[in-house]
Amino acid sequence: RRANTNMSCDECSSESYDKAEAWCREAVSAGHDMLFSTDLFSAEMTRVSKEIGVSVQALNSLFRNAHVTHMKRTSHSVRNQTMRHVKSYLNGTSILKLAKKCNYPPAMMARFIVENVAVLPTRQQPSTGNNGNIHQEQQLNVSGKNNGKSTANNTTKASASTRK
Repeated sequence: RRANTNMSCDECSSESYDKAEAWCREAVSAGHDMLFSTDLFSAEMTRVSKEIGVSVQALNSLFRNAHVTHMKRTSHSVRNQTMRHVKSYLNGTSILKLAKKCNYPPAMMARFIVENVAVLPTRQQPSTGNNGNIHQEQQLNVSGKNNGKSTANNTTKASASTRK
């Protein structure tokens, strides 16, 4: 018996466990279409679960383990080719198509592309905690905009306006 599964000893035989594990590794390494469609994923996991004779939960657990192993083995090569993927994306290739081509999760592919395409402002942090909010609170009180409301409420409004 293998550890790290959610199966009881009565749930499946060692043979069906081995079949399930092999199927998961093959599906992940081959880039099965179910990796790119939630509906297909659910249907395929249910079908294979019945076919092999293991619970859907156990099959999901085995599949997740196989997928994590695959991601760890392939992420460096996908990341090393990020600029190639960015160029393809900028030339009109969809993120889903790029992800399928690399057998990599679309969300992770999107993250790699966004990290290299987007120009994100650098975060400026005040040197001592909440100085920006304190300064804005003082401005609100001095300019007469307090109108009898608590300064905590104005501070909240001031911080909300700086987040926009």
